Amino acid sequence: MIYEPLVHEGYEWINAIDPSDYETFSSFDGSPRAMSWKPVKVRRVRADKRQAFIPSDFPWLGSDTLIMRRRAVEALRSLLEAHGEVLPLATEDGVELFVLNVTTILDALDEELSSIVRFPGTQRIMRIKKVALHPTRLRGVDIFRLPHRVSPTYVSRGFVDAVNEAGLVGLDFNQVWSESS
Repeated sequence: MIYEPLVHEGYEWINAIDPSDYETFSSFDGSPRAMSWKPVKVRRVRADKRQAFIPSDFPWLGSDTLIMRRRAVEALRSLLEAHGEVLPLATEDGVELFVLNVTTILDALDEELSSIVRFPGTQRIMRIKKVALHPTRLRGVDIFRLPHRVSPTYVSRGFVDAVNEAGLVGLDFNQVWSESS
């Protein structure tokens, strides 16, 4: 089973202090960044003024970028390091936050069985409405992205179980695909 992480209602989000830094996160393409990484400055925020501000082990930035507190990094270290780089962020309030640069990029999208929206006049994928995957390409992988800029970070049932067993909070998981679907 493959899942897409989602924010759990009421938990904190983060914003980049400099709006141009969102491009830093969107440009993660599987290439290692640790040697040249300069921590992006972020602040913890509410999704909107009516929302609670519950501290999260995974402050939300979006489904393509996994942000974590140190507690989550420690609990999931072996899974994270097997599939990416844990890079530090800079915060205004001294809370330690990290971003996962996913380096496991899998060409696992079954385009024939997926529901895809393409940019007009091109073959470039604008959005994946329903994902279908090639199961043989997923063996032994717990965290990955597809080689398309619009790809969220996908996680395995093993990752979901590890998050739940560690008692980490702030994420929900939407099952997006299983071998039997």
